[in-house]
Amino acid sequence: MSDDRESRAVELTIDPRERSVGAGTVRRLLPFRARRMVGPFTFLDIMGPEDLVAGRGMDVDAHPHIGLSTLTYLLAGRAVHRDSTGAVQTIDAGAVNWMTAGAGVTHTERSHPDDRAVDHHMFGVQIWVALPTGAEDGPSRFEHCPSGDVPTLAVGDSGIRVAAGSGWGLDAPITGSSPLVMAQVDLGETPVEVPAEHPERAVLSLSGDVRIDGHSIDGGSLAVLDRNTRVRLSGAGTALVIGGEPLGTRHIWWNFVHSDRDRIEQAKQEWIDQRFPTVPDDHEVYVPLPGN
Repeated sequence: MSDDRESRAVELTIDPRERSVGAGTVRRLLPFRARRMVGPFTFLDIMGPEDLVAGRGMDVDAHPHIGLSTLTYLLAGRAVHRDSTGAVQTIDAGAVNWMTAGAGVTHTERSHPDDRAVDHHMFGVQIWVALPTGAEDGPSRFEHCPSGDVPTLAVGDSGIRVAAGSGWGLDAPITGSSPLVMAQVDLGETPVEVPAEHPERAVLSLSGDVRIDGHSIDGGSLAVLDRNTRVRLSGAGTALVIGGEPLGTRHIWWNFVHSDRDRIEQAKQEWIDQRFPTVPDDHEVYVPLPGN
């Protein structure tokens, strides 16, 4: 494909940056200095793929959020989510965990206790979705969609799973708080067109050979698509498609997302004072506010 054609299809390509989270490392894509958000999506980490030896697990201790929803989606392995709403949920590959922080929530994510004694494999994504202005300080809640309830579509020998929101004529049980889509696309010989119903869109190359209009995207990279270009995915790999309506400027500091900087300052002090709601049976170890 020519350089001109590439520039029309892909506005920006973001390469992953390694970051430490809990006891492991992730590959971070959003936020990025040249692109803070894609639609309402303001944070995107790739977890793995990683083989964890017996005795080692994933441990993300109690930590707070405001002004966002977290979306956890695994392609391999499982994890246990606990939060201050009282939710306790094992997430398996292909299922969706969606936690809305609103005015404040605290949660943990850990390997399943049965997995710690054996070698196990983990691969997935952790995504933050900013809330609309009127919902940023609303109530916290938790939603779970089992793998079997995620709507799917076959396009020839390629497959689409709409994990959240709407796309390709499919509506996920987890709708989100604003118009959006997050979908897994498993590519075979049949190309898949990315619908233009959401004004901002991006494609994450997760594994194998993922191509946008014939142009290969490096594994782990996020290609932000041009608004006015119809694109087709092809190759023999797995991609995630995210997109949605932009919400306006959001400020991000640590685990806090909000349109009002003063609200973030307030949340900092609330966490220092431990005035956030706590995680039942899993708050003994919590992550201190950075710099304190």
